[in-house]
Amino acid sequence: MLSSFINKKSVLFLSFFLLSFSVFAARVPEWYEHRSTVYPDGFYITAVGEGNSKLEAELAALANISMYFNIKTDVANALERTMMELDGKNYDFSKQTNVNESTKVSSSSEFFGVQFAECFFVDGKYTTLAYIERDLAFDVYLQRIKDAASKLESLLLVAEDYNNPLSGLEAAEEAVPIANYAAELMKMARIVKKSNDRIFASTEALVQRSYTAKEICRQNLVFQLVVQNDYENMVYTTISDLLEGAGYALSSTNGTCTVPVLVTVEKEESEAGVFLYCNLVVKIADGTGSDFFSYSRSFPKKGGKTQRQAYNRAFQAIQAELNATFMAEFNARLKR
Repeated sequence: MLSSFINKKSVLFLSFFLLSFSVFAARVPEWYEHRSTVYPDGFYITAVGEGNSKLEAELAALANISMYFNIKTDVANALERTMMELDGKNYDFSKQTNVNESTKVSSSSEFFGVQFAECFFVDGKYTTLAYIERDLAFDVYLQRIKDAASKLESLLLVAEDYNNPLSGLEAAEEAVPIANYAAELMKMARIVKKSNDRIFASTEALVQRSYTAKEICRQNLVFQLVVQNDYENMVYTTISDLLEGAGYALSSTNGTCTVPVLVTVEKEESEAGVFLYCNLVVKIADGTGSDFFSYSRSFPKKGGKTQRQAYNRAFQAIQAELNATFMAEFNARLKR
């Protein structure tokens, strides 16, 4: 009787063990044990991730797959945001992005062409597989590279007009981030799929031309600065220092871009001293003579017991305002 009970108990235990094992086995997807069969390396790039939730597992898998490209995922995210800001109409990016602040990894699958296999839970952990279908991802990269190349071609029409370096520099400044992005896309596309070395030759040429155009425009961009009604060269010195400090070349007699500066002064004299009301207008014209940038200020009354004191105080106020705002406004105009 006891023996029969023990046998029944053993059978029940064995049945429970086998059932538990089968349930566990059923929870483990085929890719986990046969990854190279389900996702062969010739067609897929894969990486496993684990976490305390499905999202954490996906983020970990995405972080691991980014190592295949030898880049940080936050760099990839920055590139994606850059292109959304540069030209949202020409680039169709997914806006459904989740970010884990501790890892700074995006779970948006579109950037890398990443998809996720079945996630399973065992031993208190979620496990999933991130995978990239090489051909599909390559097609995505290829289209984006073509879009970037088209944008570069348009910008270079202006950037390579070296008779107008101001407009050219403006276009080149916009082209360089797109060129950087295109270069990164081409790098990743080649990692995803082996391809003919010449497939991106025309885009690579556009990338290099963008860098060259920026340098040439900078070199050609010589400002001819002339100031009317200056006082002891205070305005000339301030503007020239600001422009030269930003890397521009100046000349008082010859330059591609003219910078006429006009200071107007209204003077009042009384027993209390000398008082000045000053106005400042700065214009920058491109190589065709067309106005590119304009800056103007009116200043409150400044005075002193002597004319010299009044002029020093008035022109010091002009200098302070130029130092505070001139380059910021000029750079903002360049980036429009």
